[in-house]
Amino acid sequence: MKSLNILLVNEAGCFSPGIIALGKALSRHHRVVIVAPLHPQLSTGHRLTTSLSPLRVEQYFVLNKIKIFSVNGTPCDCVTLALDKILLSKPDLIISGISHHNNVGELIYKSGVVSAAIEGTIQGIPSIAISACVRKHGEEKDFLPIANSFARHLPYFVKNMPDNATLNLNYPEKFKAAKIVCTHLTTDMVKNKYKFEANPYGNTFYWLLGHHLGYPMSVLSQEGDVYYLEKGFITVTPLKLDLTEKNAIEVVEKSGLVCK
Repeated sequence: MKSLNILLVNEAGCFSPGIIALGKALSRHHRVVIVAPLHPQLSTGHRLTTSLSPLRVEQYFVLNKIKIFSVNGTPCDCVTLALDKILLSKPDLIISGISHHNNVGELIYKSGVVSAAIEGTIQGIPSIAISACVRKHGEEKDFLPIANSFARHLPYFVKNMPDNATLNLNYPEKFKAAKIVCTHLTTDMVKNKYKFEANPYGNTFYWLLGHHLGYPMSVLSQEGDVYYLEKGFITVTPLKLDLTEKNAIEVVEKSGLVCK
């Protein structure tokens, strides 16, 4: 496999152990540039910063062979700004991660890591999101087995990348490199719950509880990404850009609301 120009992004920050481990593993055979948020931008989804809030970029020289740029914005900001202003040429591949928790099922819509990879696909560049189950956010050494495993499999992913689709990879806490499955997203996972509090002055507050910390056991019956992660598999889920429910087009047309 020839050497690739790779753009690395994430949501945990440009100095987070996951992206540093991934950068070191990939830079052995590829040219890597990191453009990532200066501070963690967790659960930002596909948000882009508007012109009312200017973005700032800083370059750091802390790793051999890897340029690091910080952006005071979201993961998607990092992708679009890198492609338009920071990089000298278009990358061959965009990789987003490594997230320290799995982004599966409906949780992908809130994930900055997955959204950044999807933004890369929108821009016409093959893109991959990587998430893993790493306890207590982890240190660099905790992410190295994942980074090294992904680097070994990269030629197969690049060779078989589907058109106009983003690959969403998830690694279980304990995995074997040979146990990989391609599967679908799990549904009925997100049950947003809020905690109510009031202070002595009568002011009320609502706190969103961590929806990704658990899920009903019924989701395992779907045999999707959550099911296979529980079985110790590395999961690969291709995500399409076109969200149109094509089977519903005819239904809506017959409703009388649509005139051609």
